[in-house]
Amino acid sequence: MPQQSLSEYVDALEKAGLLKRIKEEKRVDELPRIMEDNPDVAVLVEKVKDSQFPFFANGYGVRPMYALALECDYKDVGIEIAKRSALREKPQLVDKAPVKDVILKGDDIDLTIFPLFHHHPGDGHAYLNDTNVVTRNPDTGLIDQGIYRFMYRSKNQTNIDMRNDTHGARINAKRYRELGKDMPIAVIIGGPTLDKIASMVSFPGVDDWDILGGFYGESAKLVKCETNDLTVPANAEIVIEGRVITTEGWIHDEGPYGEYTGTYGGGLPHNNRFEVDCITYRKGAIYQYATIGGLHPGRTDMYAFQPAIEGDLYLAMQRAGILVQNVYLPYAGCSNIAYASIKTRGGGDAKQALALMLAGSRQWMPKVAYVFDHDVDIYNDERVKWAQAWRFNPAKGTMILPDQNMLPLDPSLGTDHPPVSVSKIGFDCTIPLVGQVDPLAYAAATVSDPIDQPTNVKVLGEAEVVKEMEALIREKPRTWRELTTHFAGQPYPILYRAFGQLRPKLGRMADLRPDYPYTFAETNFVYGNGQK
Repeated sequence: MPQQSLSEYVDALEKAGLLKRIKEEKRVDELPRIMEDNPDVAVLVEKVKDSQFPFFANGYGVRPMYALALECDYKDVGIEIAKRSALREKPQLVDKAPVKDVILKGDDIDLTIFPLFHHHPGDGHAYLNDTNVVTRNPDTGLIDQGIYRFMYRSKNQTNIDMRNDTHGARINAKRYRELGKDMPIAVIIGGPTLDKIASMVSFPGVDDWDILGGFYGESAKLVKCETNDLTVPANAEIVIEGRVITTEGWIHDEGPYGEYTGTYGGGLPHNNRFEVDCITYRKGAIYQYATIGGLHPGRTDMYAFQPAIEGDLYLAMQRAGILVQNVYLPYAGCSNIAYASIKTRGGGDAKQALALMLAGSRQWMPKVAYVFDHDVDIYNDERVKWAQAWRFNPAKGTMILPDQNMLPLDPSLGTDHPPVSVSKIGFDCTIPLVGQVDPLAYAAATVSDPIDQPTNVKVLGEAEVVKEMEALIREKPRTWRELTTHFAGQPYPILYRAFGQLRPKLGRMADLRPDYPYTFAETNFVYGNGQK
């Protein structure tokens, strides 16, 4: 459903069995444990002590939520994102929106109206973390939106983390600083998963509101801010307007914070200060917060990275002519491990696919990539491990790319100060197309399906079966499966004894791979004793 309100999305989650609703009042210090104990569903705490806002979290923490938002199969989430990423719809400006029901300015501004709390033991302070931040490029006028974290500073100030050199808000902030100006922003809190997915997609020279409309399949309805010239989606729950004080530079301590990596990222980064000029929200607004970190880091709201990266990698391989079937980033890999299944045609397809997987996303992830043949179900961990065990040759199948971009949050970097780089690794788990390759050696040994049994079968004697079986094999080479199918309904002991009488005269067709059927031919076959 395009441009849902958050309450409509919450209802849809509940109908799908993806929401836990808690009616009894909870303290803010109880909220982290509630999120941690419910990693597979969203949680809605209807009453929070000392706050007027219901608390909603983990609204886009697991894959079925993305399938619900995109109205597709869970395996096709990345493909659907790739398709919608190519669509564009210009936005529509509206005069009124529920997010303007309440407007706070001046001395009425107070961030403590929201349910703030200490999420992880090592956090520097409380955070607002489920935020779509809207900025405008001062030169092009193009809108960028992305997800950033805000550390509480005072009732009308926070610090904001903007350390990724390719993220739009940092790029725009650096330009505002060059111009000697502070950067106006709008911070959106509360929205359906479709809006979150769209915020992870960005293309050079494209306005992010056009991308959002592409995901809706219709124009995104926007409303003007109260204190700056930015616009925000009309379906927003809460909007915080203000300025990033870029003229000061990146000088304020911010962090640590338990991040999507499941770690704190290390160090005490320095970031910008944000001053609040206005808060608007709809009556009955829901405060949305991102589950992040904890003991289930792959099943938190930062899972949003993963389907977005899947879409990036799918498009990158498709545009390069790779017959990509699907891309999947498993939960536990926290966006840094990716699988792809492809149909190989050229001898270098697998290696080319790996290079694109390691360098093809604007999110700078994954760090580890695996490519598999199309017959491997990359959503089935057992089949993935099987292919890793038996189709991977370390000496020939390993690719390492040095000096690649990576988010500063990766603790293996040894620093959290940009610019940073890291080596990345890819594993080719496909059947090679170059050299002497026996397809049967690599083929998955699946199980035989039951043979359809005919009715009213006349049971033959052993001599009759021998005669008929010999005629079949002399007609053309036959596999044992073909023979058992032909004699369906006959008692298997008779069938096996009849074959035993013929076996000394039978050989195998060595050139007819991978089945090697039985034959009476005198040439080009392997005798039963293994000699030609």
